[in-house]
This record gives sequence, structure tokens and C-alpha cells, in this order.
Amino acid sequence: MAIEAIEEEFREKVCSQIRLRPEGINRYRVFTPFAFDDGDNLAIVLKNEDGNWTLTDEGHTLMHLTYSIDARELERGTRQKVIASVISRFGLENNHGELAIRIAGDRFGDALWSFTQALIKLSDRTYLSRSRVYSTFLEDLRALIEETVPEERREFDWHDPEHDPEGKYIVDCRINGMQRPVYLCGALGA
Repeated sequence: MAIEAIEEEFREKVCSQIRLRPEGINRYRVFTPFAFDDGDNLAIVLKNEDGNWTLTDEGHTLMHLTYSIDARELERGTRQKVIASVISRFGLENNHGELAIRIAGDRFGDALWSFTQALIKLSDRTYLSRSRVYSTFLEDLRALIEETVPEERREFDWHDPEHDPEGKYIVDCRINGMQRPVYLCGALGA
């Protein structure tokens, strides 16, 4: 398919404001009106390698998230699961932080639609940091305790074996080694 036809399909299927600008051989910057919440535009490149067309963000989306969320937090726990779910749902691939979607046949418009939807969903920091607040809070609390309290002084998911032998009243963490132990409860009513 000629690049002019690809650009026209992008406009028909996604948005009339889409433009392509060549950046070398078989490589085009895709300009869309879509942006991150801070105003930066989504970074999208259309490229043809070995006869196969691909849309890629060249690592920009996940890097952009690290401006406000520690990169390590994106690679574990609930945040990692949320990211993996979005990538899977929209048919993307994650190659060491570079997100891409292979274009099947001549379905350029469908691929760009899915790709932009995924990038927008992933760039929504509130989706990654607030909609999963309870779960990520407990993960963050546990990580903080693991970093600051020696292993021999902490016990996660503790219950008093004498007064609560059935384990009905769980404490998120018991920190011992002091005159009076400290009991940490991350949240109530989970």
C-alpha cells in the first residue's frame, strides 16, 4: 500500500488531523492530536522492516510514565499487571519498554486506532496510580517495610496465635524487637 493511501486510511479510521512525515527510508513520524496529560504529544513511528509494517512508540510512553512513577514500580506488582493487561488487550508487544503493534495485512487504520488507544490508556497516570490505590498502596507499604526493617524483626500477615488462633484478625505487619511490638494495618475494610 502506498504511503499516501496509508495516511488516508489513518485519517478515515482514526482522525482527520493525522499527518505522516518521512524520517528516512520506510520510516514515518505519525502526528496525531492525541497527547499525554502534560501536553506532550504521543510519540508514534510507522516503519517498514523486511516488508512488515509496524507502529512503535520507540520506548517513549513508558519512559514518560517514569517522570512521575518510579520505573521499578512499573515492572512489578499491580502496576505491571495493569500495563501487561492493556498491552495484551490492544494487541501490542513490549520489547524492553518499546511498545509496538504489527500491522496485519492492510489494516493500518485499525492498528493505529488500537495503538493510540493503548498509549492513551497507559499514559493515564490516574489509572495506574489511583484506580488501583488500595492494592498498590499495600504493595508500596510492604516494599517500604522490606527496605527499612530487618527481615528478622518483621512478620507480614501476622495474627496473635494465643488470642486469635483461627487467624480472623490479621495485621499487615508486626515489627518486633522493641519493648512493645508495633502492629501495622495498611487499610481497613479491604
